[in-house]
Amino acid sequence: MPQEIKCSVIFASSEDPKYKYSELNSHGPTIKGWQSEKNCEYPQEVILKTGFRCRLNKVQILVHQYMIPSKVELFLSNEDHNIENPDNITWEYLGYITLSTNEATEFKSRELKSANVPKKEVTFIKINLLNNHFNSLNEHNQVSLIAVNILGSDIDNKRPTIENDEAKLYDILHDSEYFSPYDDLAFSMYVDVDIAKIIRDMEIKKHLAVINERFEYARKLKNAMVKLRTAGEKLAKYELEKRYAIEIEDYEKARFKKNQFEVFRSETFQELCVEQLLEHKGICSKNDELQDESLTSLLSPVLTKHTTDAKSSPSHQTNSQVSPMHIPKHLSPKTGSPCTGSPTNLQSRGGSFRRRNKSAGAAVKSTYEMYEEKPLPALRHSQTNEFLRECQMEPDHKTTSKLTEREKKQALLPIEVFGNDLVEKFYSKHYCDKEEGLNNLKEELLSYDCSKLHVPNKVARAAIFLLHRCLRDKVFSVYSLANEVIRLFFVQFVPGRVTQTEVARSVDKLLPELLTKSGDTSQRINQMAVHTILTMADCKNVRDLHIIPVHLSRPVNSSTHPRLALSRAEMVEQLIINHGISTEKQSGLTCRTLSEFGLSGLHHPAEAVRKVAEKILVLVYRVNARLVRKQLPPDDDITRRNLLYRQLFQEFDKIDLERKREMQEKNRLLQETTSPDLIPNGRQELSKCLSAGNLKDPSAQNGSARNNSLSKSQSGIGINVQSNGAQEKSSSSASAVSSPSIHSQKDEEIEKRCIFCKQPESSIFSVSNSMNSHYWRWCPMLIRCKECSQVVEVSTLIEHLLMECDKRGEYSQCSGCSEAYKACEKQAHGDTCKELSENCNRCPLCHENLTVDEDCWRVHLMGDNPCPKNARIKLVKQKHVKIVG
Repeated sequence: MPQEIKCSVIFASSEDPKYKYSELNSHGPTIKGWQSEKNCEYPQEVILKTGFRCRLNKVQILVHQYMIPSKVELFLSNEDHNIENPDNITWEYLGYITLSTNEATEFKSRELKSANVPKKEVTFIKINLLNNHFNSLNEHNQVSLIAVNILGSDIDNKRPTIENDEAKLYDILHDSEYFSPYDDLAFSMYVDVDIAKIIRDMEIKKHLAVINERFEYARKLKNAMVKLRTAGEKLAKYELEKRYAIEIEDYEKARFKKNQFEVFRSETFQELCVEQLLEHKGICSKNDELQDESLTSLLSPVLTKHTTDAKSSPSHQTNSQVSPMHIPKHLSPKTGSPCTGSPTNLQSRGGSFRRRNKSAGAAVKSTYEMYEEKPLPALRHSQTNEFLRECQMEPDHKTTSKLTEREKKQALLPIEVFGNDLVEKFYSKHYCDKEEGLNNLKEELLSYDCSKLHVPNKVARAAIFLLHRCLRDKVFSVYSLANEVIRLFFVQFVPGRVTQTEVARSVDKLLPELLTKSGDTSQRINQMAVHTILTMADCKNVRDLHIIPVHLSRPVNSSTHPRLALSRAEMVEQLIINHGISTEKQSGLTCRTLSEFGLSGLHHPAEAVRKVAEKILVLVYRVNARLVRKQLPPDDDITRRNLLYRQLFQEFDKIDLERKREMQEKNRLLQETTSPDLIPNGRQELSKCLSAGNLKDPSAQNGSARNNSLSKSQSGIGINVQSNGAQEKSSSSASAVSSPSIHSQKDEEIEKRCIFCKQPESSIFSVSNSMNSHYWRWCPMLIRCKECSQVVEVSTLIEHLLMECDKRGEYSQCSGCSEAYKACEKQAHGDTCKELSENCNRCPLCHENLTVDEDCWRVHLMGDNPCPKNARIKLVKQKHVKIVG
């Protein structure tokens, strides 16, 4: 059996004063290792001298976490052991070892390399360390070795000639097929030195016990060695924490760690009966006594049940003799035993218990002994996350799932960008870990700057990979948080950083999953997906790509799930309202594409889908009536027998009638402004309209005033000019809608009044020169938007700011008073906000509640006590006074 060969370092090319090469002469958790001097020359040489001539089997090297050489070369020599000058040694080249850059672990883990070498006799070993891997932590380009372990066999050690226990032990220890796990560097460097020595002694005694057929003693030694190794790792941790406390001069913590170390060590030795097992004073008969569990395992199943029942009786507990090895392994914390630190508890902390062999010794009796007797919450049927959190295990028991090799290959990019710890949270089976991972990812995206190690495109691709995984999670809190991070990613991280190609790739990765979720039967899940898709579509970087509208506006089939079809139709309708109908063929929002989508939705079996499809066709009809009519069946009596088509054609007839009356009204207004006695004033008013961006000079149309038509926007607000039926400018996505008109026989009388304030022309012309001037400056029912200079009705000002204004993105709607406020003025608005009463409207000028009535706005803005904030009432009164004077 190859054993650890004691070596000493006799030469090193250079060394750091704090990390000398003598550190390599021993192994242990507190060893700091050797480091080369700062900005040293390469290669660096380290020469080791073995304690005796040996036959080499294996070389193990443990390197630093970030002072990593790119390559390590091995040389050996079998010359005289008494050579004092290393320069006189002749070396034989063995080979080399390559080392990882360690970027994947963020330079936090050490790499252990084990190399099997040809079996050759050696007395000296030379290690050449080539240039270091460059990283930000290794500022001075150093290399370091934490430990070097040589495994081999002693050539001079010969087998005893007499056949006895020593000869049999020699055969076992010198078996070339067996390597002791306690000679491995991974054991030596992370287990307390004293505990490691005891474990090695126990291993020798275990072999001797097997030779002497003391199998119960061998079994006890085997169990004790396993538990001592776990305890030794914990004791090593205590020792490191104590030394760190000494370095930072926290002596109170150092004293506490020293006491903790001693108490845990003594209790471990007492529980495992280490002194008894080592048999320093000779053979102990108690080590050969069978434990109760071992005895019952040899009996028949019937007797086993009988014996188990007898053990639980008080009489058996009184008469049975219990050895010191039988100390209970589930001691209560109240008795002062190390409940959380004992080897048994450390072994079982993972929550799984393996079935041992019959010769494996006593393990934990049953899993129920490890359960806590704490009351569970009463919300047994609750689906809230609070219930799940209460039922989670204690933090000490909850562990993040470790990544498998397949998962590591799959998540190679995220591990490189965000680190292994964060990615493990996304692969964890605990939803709390996933929430924590999403919050950490959110912080990474918010705190990103150009000085980071990775470029924005790389960070974006890694983040999308993790977010796509969380979108499929069944826990709503994880799914909801993933949607929030996705919206943050596109709204805050992408602009100005990520290229359009990478943005397109991100959308293509997430959109199919979000579309699937938008068809979920759970309302909160599909609404969350719809909100995320529309938020992505509103981002300029995504909007320019036209990916989302193209996917959404594909025709739906009758077999499409009603919830999915309804969500898609509602999103298309919202895109028309937000973005308008486009003329670009690749936009997905052209009249032809939308009409085909609306027609497919019109034949869907779900009524809700048909209703939304009808709205979409009406919106498209306002822009291109001929195209929509062409897509539909002919408008005749046979078609109108179908209720669905009859309702749709009735809506089209209303739009056509409104357009006809609108054109008549606006043509009359334009004729007034171009009459000979009002030409100067008319041109003056038209120039004002031009400054507001809403009218064009009729002279620009070669005098064809009859082809010009003045129109209002969909909300009855903007005043625009159309030429030859084509809309020049619109404040909403749909084309112009006519102003309200009353179907009566008194058209002439209605035409002589303002369509908004109902004032007669005689009163209007006493103040203004034309109806156009009245609309733009004097009508008390209208107001000019401060943001876009468009004239709107006071009653629809809030809707205009939220839906139609050029700066609508800066406004949000208050849930309390329903008014529109700027995001930067949220605090000021909250201080003065008054709640909207039930069945009331809110005046955007004086912020008072108005009882819903047919003439409530006219009474409020023009009545005996008009709105005090309506500046147009004051202007009209001043104009009247001026005229009378």
